[in-house]
Amino acid sequence: MGCQVCLEDGFYAAIILMASLHGLLLATILFFSKRLKSKANAFLALVLLKMSIVLGFEFSYYFEYGAFLPLYLHYLPYYITSIIPVGIYYFTLFLIQPDLALNSFEKLGFVAICLEVVVDLMYLPLHLLIQDQPFVEMGENYIDTICQIIGLLSSLIFLPWALQRVSQYQRFLYANYSTANDKSLKWLRNFLGWLLGLVVLWFLSFIQQLLGFFDASEFTFEVLTLGLVMSLFWVGYFVILQSNWFQAVPFTPEKGDKTSMPTKLSANTERYHESLLALMEEEKLYKDIDLTLNSLSERLQISSGYVSQIINEKEQKNFFEFVNTYRVEAVKSKLLDPAFNNYTIMGIALESGFKSKSTFNAVFKKFTGQTPSGYKRSQLKTKVPTH
Repeated sequence: MGCQVCLEDGFYAAIILMASLHGLLLATILFFSKRLKSKANAFLALVLLKMSIVLGFEFSYYFEYGAFLPLYLHYLPYYITSIIPVGIYYFTLFLIQPDLALNSFEKLGFVAICLEVVVDLMYLPLHLLIQDQPFVEMGENYIDTICQIIGLLSSLIFLPWALQRVSQYQRFLYANYSTANDKSLKWLRNFLGWLLGLVVLWFLSFIQQLLGFFDASEFTFEVLTLGLVMSLFWVGYFVILQSNWFQAVPFTPEKGDKTSMPTKLSANTERYHESLLALMEEEKLYKDIDLTLNSLSERLQISSGYVSQIINEKEQKNFFEFVNTYRVEAVKSKLLDPAFNNYTIMGIALESGFKSKSTFNAVFKKFTGQTPSGYKRSQLKTKVPTH
């Protein structure tokens, strides 16, 4: 039984060490790769580096290696957790707005980090100047509590702010592009949700610790540690296999989101609406895989904001939904057309204006509630003559 526990403990520690080294490698790639070099990725590299350091410390203390470190190394401010949410926030900002100049409000993240550094530095004079061990332990507890509070507050402020920016970007994307999958930041939205889940675990561990439930707090913290491990491997997948996902359409909410500034519909609205429908139904403009709100507005010779408002009010859809409704209807028609029997389903999708298989499948199922093959089978079944 004892050997089994040792093996389990060794496996747990090995995973932590592997993730820590993995994070260091990813941070190095993001810092020095010319292909991935950007201000946004520099902040992401800083986040990965901090996660790796946190896991490295957990590994060292797991085997009590920390006891062999010199005092001045033992209490240097390495464990600054606010770097993670603040770094993720700045990564999100500069991914969406590469040339953004931070205002005073957006610089608050640096204040949170500096504050935690100052508090964390109190460990060193506490041990050098105070001889009373019980007082030292009490001081350590206060410093640790304050640092955790700063880290938790930073997470609860900056991660939701980052999530808000991503949601704003996604709305912009669906209002301006008919093919959005290659520009989408859904992966980042999911990652931010994952990190917020880890923050909940951290808060639970912190409360358990304050209430004196140290065994429960330790277990919760171990689960949190495994969550950080999974985060590093998750980001590793994006960096290595999906590096194109680290790109976004430059977007400035204050100036670039033209659809957020509605204009008053004119008496010519009906005429413009009819022209819009004619472009889609007669000229089949939806077959253009790169169709955007701007290119459509150029064809109609009116502003993109006005076109967006016409679509919103007359069709009750955003631009993405409006265009892809036509694409889905075209696919549905072709799936049952004998003239397209020699086409694959994906061939029909490409013929109808879809750019990729993943986008096509997701959009088709969202609009019809069925997969393309399932839809074809169900429609052909209903057309079988009965005797």
